[in-house]
Amino acid sequence: MDVQSIKLDLIRWLAGMQDPTVVMTFLKLREEVEKQQADPDLQPMTKEELIARAIASNEAIKNGDVYDVNELA
Repeated sequence: MDVQSIKLDLIRWLAGMQDPTVVMTFLKLREEVEKQQADPDLQPMTKEELIARAIASNEAIKNGDVYDVNELA
């Protein structure tokens, strides 16, 4: 069976599904897949990376490396 046939079979099966638990499971799976496909290069920051970023931001503010919100518009 090719992928297209399998997908059509799953669509037919899901369309007839009456169990809300199964439907919600598929919904959660879809959300996870879409989240992963959004930008595969994005990775969660480690605690150390977050702290380093905060320190760098504070230094930039101290040095005046900031923009007025009106400059961004």
